[in-house]
Amino acid sequence: MKYFQVCLLSIFLIIGVSGCRGKVNIEDVTLSMILGIDVNEQNKVEMYMASPVFSGGAQAKTVHFNVQTLSIKESRNYFDAKSSGVTAGGKIQAVLIGSKVLEHKNWFSVLDMFYRDPKFRLNADIIFVDGPLSEVFDLQPKDSPELPIYIPQLLQTADYRNVAFRTTVRKLHQMYYEKGITPFAPELVIQGDHLAINGTTLLKKNNMYNRTLSLKETQLLKILKDHLEGQLVVALKLKKFKKDEDDIFKNEETSFYIKDVKRKIEKKYSNGKYSFNVNLTMPIMFTESPIELTNSTEAVLRKEIEKKLQKQLNDLVQSFQKDKIDPVGFGILAHSFQYSDWKKIENHWLDTFQKSNIKVKVKLIVIDKGISM
Repeated sequence: MKYFQVCLLSIFLIIGVSGCRGKVNIEDVTLSMILGIDVNEQNKVEMYMASPVFSGGAQAKTVHFNVQTLSIKESRNYFDAKSSGVTAGGKIQAVLIGSKVLEHKNWFSVLDMFYRDPKFRLNADIIFVDGPLSEVFDLQPKDSPELPIYIPQLLQTADYRNVAFRTTVRKLHQMYYEKGITPFAPELVIQGDHLAINGTTLLKKNNMYNRTLSLKETQLLKILKDHLEGQLVVALKLKKFKKDEDDIFKNEETSFYIKDVKRKIEKKYSNGKYSFNVNLTMPIMFTESPIELTNSTEAVLRKEIEKKLQKQLNDLVQSFQKDKIDPVGFGILAHSFQYSDWKKIENHWLDTFQKSNIKVKVKLIVIDKGISM
């Protein structure tokens, strides 16, 4: 028994020692944290990379590279020719896509390597950039962290406040091949010497650029999709409570937290036409009110908010139908409802979606109105 234990211990020691042979010091590796894909003015595809510097003697904390190539995998060879360490892509936090890329319908093929190489992170964020990537990678904000930290933190905060969707590489792949939803991802823009989330980029059927949802419209889309993260604060102007027009403080705005969304969708298919009744029930907490809130006035204010919010949601859905885009994913609901009927129209779902009858109804439940006088 003792002989067996000695042999077993020896085996573990040998395995442990052999595992140290292939070690790589972190200062000998160039970690690709931010990857960028863009098309330059000469209509050539460019790859960008931002990597942290671990050398104690270096002044810059991040190093940026860019090369011309059509392949992400091949770009690593060119990055290695410029960097002091072997490029590793397993730590990519975000993939930035320049706006000129979305002018070409076959751009999605560049991402093919992400779905074939197991070393790459499928939960890296996809972010569309309004403008050239060169301006983003050349940016040196004075009061913000380095790019590999700055961009993920910016997106995380925007997602928590529900003014952005986090779309991973894996999620974009799912939306690309799903016929019942329009692909989308957050949009980044440069404002002065800082970066900012600008809203949500929606793509066409051929994955080219369609339109950008504002921050407000992004909040409404999150409500429609029942996809709230963190805190959602909604502010509305209600003309019914408008006071003196000569005063800049018109006292017509109300704001409130939406704590949750309970979505119930009634689906119907008849004579080749879909009908969706979207019923949204939301508990809210008032944070601002244009009137003094009592039990009686609270009901009046709640009804006005329901009316205004319901109109905004219906207007947004109608604009989607007009543009033939379906970021809510009504097509997914359609094929989960009547699959045999869905198979007949799946290849031209957006035409069917445009003719569908969709109504959104809002019901609010006040759970806190603050201090009452």
